[in-house]
Amino acid sequence: MPQDVEFFMPIPSRRSRDYERTKAHHLVWPRALGLINSQAAEQRHLQADYADLAARFYPSATGPDADLGVDLMTFFFLFDDLFDGPRGEDPRAARALTDAVAAALDGPLPVDAPAIAHGFFDVWRRTRQGMSQAWCARAARTWRGYLSGYVDEAASRNHHAPCASMAEYLAMRRHTIGAQPTVDLAERVGRYEVHQGLFDSAVITAMLRIAIDINLIDNDIASLEKEQARGEQNNIVLVVQRERGWPVPRCIAHLQDEVRTRVEQLLILEDCLPEVYDSYGLSAAERATADAYRDDGIRALIRGAYDWHRRSGRYSPEYAIPAGRLGYLEELGA
Repeated sequence: MPQDVEFFMPIPSRRSRDYERTKAHHLVWPRALGLINSQAAEQRHLQADYADLAARFYPSATGPDADLGVDLMTFFFLFDDLFDGPRGEDPRAARALTDAVAAALDGPLPVDAPAIAHGFFDVWRRTRQGMSQAWCARAARTWRGYLSGYVDEAASRNHHAPCASMAEYLAMRRHTIGAQPTVDLAERVGRYEVHQGLFDSAVITAMLRIAIDINLIDNDIASLEKEQARGEQNNIVLVVQRERGWPVPRCIAHLQDEVRTRVEQLLILEDCLPEVYDSYGLSAAERATADAYRDDGIRALIRGAYDWHRRSGRYSPEYAIPAGRLGYLEELGA
């Protein structure tokens, strides 16, 4: 099973002490917004255990901040499921939905907006609380990139032109994996903002890219069998297979090596951080904030995704959109 594939992972495993709280909260938000309206959908949602993912992505978060984390994870996966049907192969339909969701970044939505858009508006409203205008503008840019990535993926499927190389695939998939918005929220639930200048640093940029790449490699390997079953061609394992002409086991072994290389690079880059802080003249408080971002943002993204992918029911053979696929998607307010 691809879900059992192991990676070189020297980063310690962590999970919020409020996991049981977030687990109890798991269904509250999607029920209240009408995103989940049946027992079957509830069971499917609980099987995936997004509360566990949020508790691992935000290991220091508690209370309402932990709730916001699990609601964000719920949005990500319910939204992603909306592209498993015909919309995922139709760029115009994909654009219509992503534009409806992106409108939440600019202000209140019309009453007749899709339920998933209203869900995103609520997450975005809470995400902005207590954060500066500069931070909100940076986070909004990230969200726009995430949403536009779904249109690019739909266009690739529509043109029957799956990515021909790992480099091409990574350039597209880095947006839709949702890793950067996930890391952005680490600042919000941590009640801090990283010195803006650090995001111009080649070291921080490289660390973020490494974390995102590991996250998407992990996700694609875990979901390989599920995506093969529905005819998906844009999975990193299948891209490597087309590019190299290797059998799947060798492709997975190659990707395990890619993860090891990236983790080793990350550890080297972390050793450079004190010099980076010096170059930007960071105060002691700003250095502590940057270290928190390293641990509760970048490192938590890598290790949290690894731990969750290996245990989540989302990637088990039993997990699938029910036979009434369109009815399920309509339930999500598509």
